[in-house]
Amino acid sequence: MNNVLLDHFFPPKEPFSPPPRLRPDRSATPLTTSEIATALSKCSPNSAPGPDGIPYSVWKQVNKINPTILLHILAPLVLLGYHPASLKSSNGVVLDKPGKPSYESPSSFRIIVLIRTISKILERIIAARLLAAARIRGLLHPNQCGSLPGLSTYDACLTLTNDVRTLQRPRLKVSSLFLDIKAGFDNVDNKTLAQILREGGIPPYLVSWVSSFLGE
Repeated sequence: MNNVLLDHFFPPKEPFSPPPRLRPDRSATPLTTSEIATALSKCSPNSAPGPDGIPYSVWKQVNKINPTILLHILAPLVLLGYHPASLKSSNGVVLDKPGKPSYESPSSFRIIVLIRTISKILERIIAARLLAAARIRGLLHPNQCGSLPGLSTYDACLTLTNDVRTLQRPRLKVSSLFLDIKAGFDNVDNKTLAQILREGGIPPYLVSWVSSFLGE
């Protein structure tokens, strides 16, 4: 059963290929200590660390004592638009789903992936920059609620309720269609996403970082 779970959750991958020669993007916005502090403020000290065993509480203390340490580590990755393979290694914890009649199938289990905390800090910073760029360029749908500060599932429910009641007033029939795309994020095509980002006017260094993040 262990081999079945390993093949299911950790399928074989192609050998790692070294990245092309990296050059800093002079048009990239330099990383700031305030961005790092904001990202750290949203990280729970109770979150389990990844392979390096360094919890967020350590990075928060390090940044409190000397804010330039994390800045010197992460700033070059932002300018290069690069996410190194060393930050992609993770620990996978396989847990059984409760209430299953049988545990002979991998579908009866779920996996929690524990990534290095320093990688998650950088991800938060890049995500914030992508959000800001998408808002400036009008790339977000007016009804987008997920992954946006100040908006949540509650706001999405209120929007849906308002639309339904508005259409019901003139006695129109209303239907709602809900879709759950299985493994949607896992099957994003790297090149297609990069092209969409470029066409949307996202800064080149962010497009490069996303491509590097999704690459092997």
